[in-house]
Amino acid sequence: MKPPLGADYHGSAPASNRDRGAAAVEFALVLPVLLLVMCGIIDFGRALHAQVVLTQAAREGARLAALGEPDTVSRTRDAAGSLTAVEVDVTACPANLAAADAVVTVTHDFTFATPIDAIAGTFGGDIGPITLSGKGVMRCQG
Repeated sequence: MKPPLGADYHGSAPASNRDRGAAAVEFALVLPVLLLVMCGIIDFGRALHAQVVLTQAAREGARLAALGEPDTVSRTRDAAGSLTAVEVDVTACPANLAAADAVVTVTHDFTFATPIDAIAGTFGGDIGPITLSGKGVMRCQG
């Protein structure tokens, strides 16, 4: 005897109807992990961009300080461009000492744009704002 149309050989409903609830449960279990990975990728890219900008601003500031240019701090902040609340620490060249280095350190408190800290909190993690820094060193021009 042939089974009815749409039923398997055991006489039950098609497999797609039985697995519909299981797929929803599996999706509910995997969704937080997928969101964590997606938010991590977005914020990692943003943090990497901020780090590159800080490093470039520190190099520019060190070049300005090594040449004895005025207003090194504000020009270094301008070089940081898109980042706000940037702190700049300049160790300028000492007078009449050409063998020294000009050192500029630029720091920025990076905050996450995505709710990765809340998602990580569901797994017991605690991710808060992180401090990024860039350092530029250049030989003084005497």
